[in-house]
Amino acid sequence: MITNKGNETLNWEKIGKFLVTLIGCLASITAIYVAFKNDTKLEAYLTYDYQTYPRQFSDRIDKADDKLKYGDLYDGIKSIANGTLTHEQIDKVVNLSQAPYHYMFDGPFKKGLDNYQVRLYVYLKNTGDKVVKDVHIKLPAKGLVHIRDDSRNDTVMDEPTSSVEIPSIVQNGVYRLWVYFEGDFEELKREGVHIGYSDGVAHIQVHEGFVGLDAKVARYSHELMAVLALFAIFLLLAVYLLFSSDENTDANPGTS
Repeated sequence: MITNKGNETLNWEKIGKFLVTLIGCLASITAIYVAFKNDTKLEAYLTYDYQTYPRQFSDRIDKADDKLKYGDLYDGIKSIANGTLTHEQIDKVVNLSQAPYHYMFDGPFKKGLDNYQVRLYVYLKNTGDKVVKDVHIKLPAKGLVHIRDDSRNDTVMDEPTSSVEIPSIVQNGVYRLWVYFEGDFEELKREGVHIGYSDGVAHIQVHEGFVGLDAKVARYSHELMAVLALFAIFLLLAVYLLFSSDENTDANPGTS
């Protein structure tokens, strides 16, 4: 049997050229990324959860609502006054007694606290080398917003809003936002959150809870992607060798 050493040498040369070309492409992609990447970088981490208030608290609110009804207060004050107060005076006392309660449950809390059960937590961090300017956040719906800046100063918006603006975030600065929504949990998650700034868009990661196999896949996602990338490279190499072998066989049909 005659062995064609020249073809074997040629195959190994092709494999070497293929690997050199592949490494060169990866290096070029890396160089382009490093050259054009922005020094300003805004990272955003989002967490949705569904919260409920203790049933005992909700029951107390309902009982307080019953006790603060106009008729009950009027009769109680009239009984204590024992005829010393006129109707107009009793009416004013009732209004003064109800005022704090009305203030607490005025808009947007007319339907009660349990109406805002979907909460979104947003963690913003400037991981770049420059100050991030004109940060704008578009929420999936109108919600009650609480902002804490990198100096731990709190800003609370009294009315529901669907957009939030932050003038700037310094290097390594961190902003935290808590947003309380009135609506369906899954629908709000599907709508998504858009976060941009003067130089681009924030890199957003949404944190979710997983169990079982899904939890393991989520936990080792980086390792899994590395294995898949390595597998793809070996697959391409195998396909290349297969076609090279077929070409050599066709080119030397009489070799044995």
